[in-house]
Amino acid sequence: MRLFVIAAAVLAAATPASAAGTDCSADVLVAIQKQLALKSFRIEFTQPTAEGEAHMKIDYVPPMKMLQTVTSPAMPGEQQTMLVNDRAFSGSGGSFEELQPQFTQSIVAEVTSALARPTKLEGYECLGTVKYEDQDLFGYRFEDKTHPQTDPSKAIARTIYVDPKSGLPAYNVIASLAAGAKPLREVKYSYPTDIEIVAPTNAPVQKLR
Repeated sequence: MRLFVIAAAVLAAATPASAAGTDCSADVLVAIQKQLALKSFRIEFTQPTAEGEAHMKIDYVPPMKMLQTVTSPAMPGEQQTMLVNDRAFSGSGGSFEELQPQFTQSIVAEVTSALARPTKLEGYECLGTVKYEDQDLFGYRFEDKTHPQTDPSKAIARTIYVDPKSGLPAYNVIASLAAGAKPLREVKYSYPTDIEIVAPTNAPVQKLR
């Protein structure tokens, strides 16, 4: 079993008054706190694997609930991993087993890290209003300038795109700065209001194989 949790705290939102090219790290930090104060949120992305691309959907209900659903052409069906406070489960097709403590501890650590509230951010530059996925969004870019690259094709940056109406993140994209480069990873955020994560009843404890 492998958990594909990635850091979810990211994100968003300076006001339209922030000029392009200025440092917006403080605005991003405030927005992260806003996102993590929500009842729930969802992230989705595609993860390359040895068997082909797998689609990840992770629902979070802070402070310590998570449901990850993985689908892949190489899998017979959805594979799910769930955390409800200090209990973790794994299964498919609605059938779950409760995980052994050593696996649960690893998942708890990853979810704790993903939902941690940072106290300081640096280096997020305002891009102003930008077009992404046919939407007008606020853009904020972080580029590691401690090792500057003269070749844009070798420079990698993270860009956070924020919905100006909600002030919440819409996309988190890691990509080369080369013109027309495809994202190395694109994470999409959404905010369904009906996310509920409930521990399965009578789930047997997983047997070590």
